[in-house]
Amino acid sequence: MSLNSWKIKEANQNYYNYHHLFFRSLIFRGRKLWAFSFFVNLKYELKQREKVDPFWVFLIAMIKITPSLLLLPLRLGGATKSIPLPITMKKQLTFAVKFVIKLIRNKNRAIKVKSIADVLISAIYGKGLAMEKKQAIHEIASVNRHLIRFFK
Repeated sequence: MSLNSWKIKEANQNYYNYHHLFFRSLIFRGRKLWAFSFFVNLKYELKQREKVDPFWVFLIAMIKITPSLLLLPLRLGGATKSIPLPITMKKQLTFAVKFVIKLIRNKNRAIKVKSIADVLISAIYGKGLAMEKKQAIHEIASVNRHLIRFFK
């Protein structure tokens, strides 16, 4: 097996993981048909905006949104501090999908295709709310890195 075919196989596996988690998180009150049509519409929207295969647009955006650290709250001396901890790949996938879903879900839990497409496309270029949230987590982690000793 050549290196290129191995990379394509790995990309397909990553895409499947993100796709599966994203699709499952869209299902709300057992509406699988709605979630499927929503995801198809999202792929169509990404294709129209970027003029590239939506497979790669979705994969690259989710990889860029994926956090590498998790902030755990710990109460120290009357104040709650956030302690950075590295997380597993499965949790990284979950948190990336949660970032996107939480950012675009409004109070009545309605989700629009264009808003998800905006978040994903802005993430590709390193902008938008999802990237700001990821950067905020990394800033807090760098400030509180001296607290890691409490979890050893």
